[in-house]
Amino acid sequence: LGPLVLNNKFRQKLKTIVNAVKSRRQLDELAATSTRNYDNLPQVSAIFIHPIKSLRAVSLSETKFDEHGLKADRRLMIVRPIPRSASSYFVKKNKATHRFFTQRQSPSLATIEASEPVEITASGGDGEKKLIIKLSSSLLPQDEHVMINVHPEFTRQLPIRYQAGLWSDTVEVADLGDEVAEFVAKVTSRDDESYKDVRVVVILKSTVREVNERYCPDAARVGMLANLPQGGLTDGFPILVAAQASLDELNKRLKEKGRDQLPMSRFRPNIVISNTSKPFDEDNWKAIQIGTGPNATILHITKGCPRCKQSCTDQLTGERGEEPLETLSDFRALGTSEEDVYFGQNAVINGYWWANDLNERVVSVGDPVFILTRGRPTWDSEEVQAE
Repeated sequence: LGPLVLNNKFRQKLKTIVNAVKSRRQLDELAATSTRNYDNLPQVSAIFIHPIKSLRAVSLSETKFDEHGLKADRRLMIVRPIPRSASSYFVKKNKATHRFFTQRQSPSLATIEASEPVEITASGGDGEKKLIIKLSSSLLPQDEHVMINVHPEFTRQLPIRYQAGLWSDTVEVADLGDEVAEFVAKVTSRDDESYKDVRVVVILKSTVREVNERYCPDAARVGMLANLPQGGLTDGFPILVAAQASLDELNKRLKEKGRDQLPMSRFRPNIVISNTSKPFDEDNWKAIQIGTGPNATILHITKGCPRCKQSCTDQLTGERGEEPLETLSDFRALGTSEEDVYFGQNAVINGYWWANDLNERVVSVGDPVFILTRGRPTWDSEEVQAE
């Protein structure tokens, strides 16, 4: 039985590799013929990263990629320890010791700004390189802030490690120390005194967290062995795409109800695309190319993004209301449950042979967007988790 099982696994893996190679080549051929017409194309109108999961977005004019998605996007997150009984300390390896913590629990996190990481070289003989993120909050005095070093050479040496639960996954992370944790706790404790136990953690470069195989197209598989792409500390997929026309449609409906219109920041996308043919046209996209030439980037649309109460949180003040979920439920309840409403599309980058191939991909504001393939929309096949 053992050799038979191994043989079947080998055959399945070989089949996956062959399908990935074939799909990539077909898509490359399609892109070569589909990107010649530049008339009235959609284009990238905004790019955002979130250096720390669930804190404010940072607007960029250009972005590159690494194995976890957009560079510097959600490599850090906030966690809380999972309460344990005395007997539960004898736990299996990889069982979660902490749980991810977001605006869903503490809307005041929206007031914390985490800057884009800036590389500096320390003064002195050693010339140590640091990658610094600055944190500040509109709820705290203007001169109160904290700096954290997230350079991979530094974080891989951090001694305190946790197994952090992130939805149904468990990932190894490193604790970034008391100073940043205490800073964040000053904000989260305004929502609930018990939130003083928050910690700020960083994903390790060696950590692997693959996307859901069910939604990943063959052409998005990575490397010679056609492995699944990774998702970093995002909810499930490394890239979130949204269309301006879809937000305009939502705001039109809000205005008809006498409600305030909402900014795109409510939906926390990475890439915003304007000049699409109609609202929610992105539902039917399957593969798109952004930009032209050797640095062009092909993305695969995997499935729609279900929205939670975080989208009802003002991303400047942390105040929470009923919209947009109430209005989205009128026309975007598309999943297994009527409570699952969708806005935006999750995406993964096209598969690549070597890491250098990935590093050459660039997306810039103003880039044209070519719709390479279309198909039926994909929504969650199971009821969406709420937390």
